[in-house]
Amino acid sequence: MKKCALLLALVLMTGMLSSCAVSETDSGEAARLVCLNIGKADCMLLLYQNEAYLIDTGYEQNWPALETMLRQYGVTHLNGVFLTHCHEDHEGGLFALARSDTAVDAWYAPRIYYGVNENLHPAVRASAVRNESVTWLEAGNRISVGSDGAFSVLGPLSVDVQNENNNSLVMRFSCGQGSILFTGDMKEDEEYELLQAGAFSSCGVLKVGHHGDNKATSKKMLKIVQPDVAVILTDSREEPDTPASSTLKRLDNVGCVSYISQDFSDALEITLKKGQKPIVTDVVWDNVPKRAENISLSMDAENDTLTVYNQGNETLNLHGCMVYSTKGNELFTLPDATVAAGGQIVIGTKSTDSGADIYLSAKKVWNKKNLDRAVFYDAYGRVLACTDNGITE
Repeated sequence: MKKCALLLALVLMTGMLSSCAVSETDSGEAARLVCLNIGKADCMLLLYQNEAYLIDTGYEQNWPALETMLRQYGVTHLNGVFLTHCHEDHEGGLFALARSDTAVDAWYAPRIYYGVNENLHPAVRASAVRNESVTWLEAGNRISVGSDGAFSVLGPLSVDVQNENNNSLVMRFSCGQGSILFTGDMKEDEEYELLQAGAFSSCGVLKVGHHGDNKATSKKMLKIVQPDVAVILTDSREEPDTPASSTLKRLDNVGCVSYISQDFSDALEITLKKGQKPIVTDVVWDNVPKRAENISLSMDAENDTLTVYNQGNETLNLHGCMVYSTKGNELFTLPDATVAAGGQIVIGTKSTDSGADIYLSAKKVWNKKNLDRAVFYDAYGRVLACTDNGITE
């Protein structure tokens, strides 16, 4: 894989970005965490001592990006797959993974969850594809990794029947090279309960809870955890309230350097080596087309159309591209077509009265009464553009 430093300004500001890749030969016993840039969704790959663990799988439409990550890192066998909680932006790739050729030793999920029958739990359904079962985790469980590493389960401690985010699996990974705190979409209620229980301790890397919104990652927690590096998995085009400026300020106040997945190419990689600050690199996939730039959208909910504008310098091929409605939770794969540089294409439905260039098979897609966002993905599961219907929540 090609990896390069991010912006020179960041290098000068932080001194923490590496100027070259951490290769297979020079990484030694380093622990590596790879975080996909796939919009407001979580998918991370932990690599340590020839073992590989997946933490969440993004949306269904992110599967091509997840599959590409596994292929690029040469992962054909996962020692474990963790689902932090039952939300589409964390569970969506489970079924495609279960149907793939990638071997999986264990499927993990928190024993505490709400709002879904056990038989319909996404981890149960995915593991059942292979006639396997889920290992249910609870606070105090420990999963060994390599010769000196382990995931220690901190929470959840009790069920939240109002917000599944607060049933997130919270884990600390530690090894001889460093430590990482994984928080899923933990918000303030679960965080408070874990603080009261004295569950937190210092960690070199923090995966920030709930995409960096303002209802997570409190000052009190950060005072205990004291991370050197924080990673926030989000895209402000898709979720404008993230990352919250208040969250970024709290992280900065404890001397933590924050990295946001949307600012990287295909992924960001964090390398942990004993005695060193975490090293962050920008990851660009080999032999994969570069993510198209200068693509924008406009939605006409009244006429049920979505217009794609190509303001870039190259033709945009729609083969394999996908459009997602956040309100309807509907995903559509676009028919083959191209959009010339400087051109546009109108996508309609069966409800579209005025003309369109291509039509989806659906009767109606875009909501006229409630906030609805359109997210446009390329064939590799990467976000190219977002828009909404102009309605506020």
